[in-house]
Amino acid sequence: MMDKRNQSCPCGSGKRYKKCCGSVGGSAAVSKTGLTHENTNGTLSAAESFRLGEAAVVQRRLEEAAGYFRQALKLQPDHAEALNRLGVICLTQGKLDEAVASFQHLLTLKPDNVEAYFNLGVTFYDQGKLDDAIGSFRQLLELKPDHVEAHFNLGNFLMAQGKLDEAIASFRQALLLKPDYAEARCNMGLIFKELGKKDDAVACFRQALSLKPDYARAYKGLSLSVKYTEADDVIEAMENLYNKKEISEADRKDLGFALGKAFEDLRSYEKSFNFILEANRLKRTSYKYSIQNEHNFFARIKKTFSSDFFAAHDGSGYHDRTPIFILGMPRSGTTLVEQILASHRMVFGAGELAVLVNLTNSICTGRETARFPECISGLSRDALERMGAEYIGKIREYSNDAKYITDKMPNNFLRVGLIRTILPAAKVIHCVRNPMDTCLSIFKMDFTSPHGYAYDMEELGQYYNLYRDLMAHWEKVLPGFMYTIRYEELVADQQDQTRSLLDFCSLPWDDACLSFYKTARRVSTASLAQVRQPIYKDSVELWKQYEKQLEPLRKAIYG
Repeated sequence: MMDKRNQSCPCGSGKRYKKCCGSVGGSAAVSKTGLTHENTNGTLSAAESFRLGEAAVVQRRLEEAAGYFRQALKLQPDHAEALNRLGVICLTQGKLDEAVASFQHLLTLKPDNVEAYFNLGVTFYDQGKLDDAIGSFRQLLELKPDHVEAHFNLGNFLMAQGKLDEAIASFRQALLLKPDYAEARCNMGLIFKELGKKDDAVACFRQALSLKPDYARAYKGLSLSVKYTEADDVIEAMENLYNKKEISEADRKDLGFALGKAFEDLRSYEKSFNFILEANRLKRTSYKYSIQNEHNFFARIKKTFSSDFFAAHDGSGYHDRTPIFILGMPRSGTTLVEQILASHRMVFGAGELAVLVNLTNSICTGRETARFPECISGLSRDALERMGAEYIGKIREYSNDAKYITDKMPNNFLRVGLIRTILPAAKVIHCVRNPMDTCLSIFKMDFTSPHGYAYDMEELGQYYNLYRDLMAHWEKVLPGFMYTIRYEELVADQQDQTRSLLDFCSLPWDDACLSFYKTARRVSTASLAQVRQPIYKDSVELWKQYEKQLEPLRKAIYG
């Protein structure tokens, strides 16, 4: 996706973002600039406030600078430069609503300001408002069709929306303007990988590396796209780069995951795990996380969605049979199950949808209403029915014709009770895999979405137990609502397991489900390699190859 850290800092310093505002974020200490703060009347003018703000930006004291720009705008609300500078600082500090307001005000004053459209689009992206972000960049490109970074970022936003053909077109336009744009080549490779176009993906990653030989992200993309059968020049180049002292921790992390995958392919398991372990350590040190917060959240879910709750809400919701929810822990077979179902002539596979969580967040704000899950108890039957109807409306945007649409968001296991309350006629499929294989597969992955528990073996084991306990709760309070399919049984007896799966979904037999690997559709998860070929059993009990190294995980799961 978009790598803001390597782009020019929008504060106008001329430095890269990571070397300028991105290196201090919102933590800069407030101190004096050393300049004269007052004019002869004892107050600052708008021009003087702006000048002091500029000086504070140069010295990377962002909070102080923002105060001066706000003062300038109080005195002169149409001060365009102050609006832009304040917007950039707010964007850097994560004050996104204020940043949007600043850039939008600037555009009312200067409708042709390319920089404001760029910064507004980036802010919308950070807010998760992809449609608005895309709109901003399209307006920018109407004003300046040769803006390379705008084509690149537009490609990233379209890629995030799943509009892959349009994203490829944007990356190609960026490459027409800048043929040596390695990042655009790499992101095209990621799209081709999702589409199952392995040769095109590999070619893009190799082209990116020819342009930028130290590009760790391209090495990771390449490593995940090929099956290594022998140590080659690529593995050697990755190891050499990994061992350089001057590379960033982010690059070393990417290379660690890539090399872990490569040496597992070569069955050099001890060496593979050493890279994986270090990559996870680097990832885990990059964010704050508390497993205790997860314990509290899971307990609140079980308390809210009790037997008494479901007795009181019997018959509630929107009784539409369109959705098939496929859920479970990541790496438990959810992608494989969806690919099998999506190969059926009556099913559209929509992938990992954030629709349910977005609907919940829009209602359970934690301000006017309680947070999830407690907020659901306060909703009327009409509100619950509307919520279900809105979900159906959203997923129907993916297909108007299919009788069934799959939603394969694994962590919807947290929302089984919500699904039963707002969509009681929906099908729910719970994918289960050997706990050690599941957790090993998670531990080997560098997820693009937040999985705070995933990068420490003890936390991972604790989280798995929370998940397992919650699923037992759903079985107790909602007996018969979910269908459980076990990964090991599916790969051992594909035909019978597929038949039972289709029966649960009220689907007639379709031979295409057995040759699921021939179905052409986007697959954006880490399991995409598996669903592009017939079922294989190589990953069953793979954890035993790492049994000694995984002892902390085993102990966390089993005690």
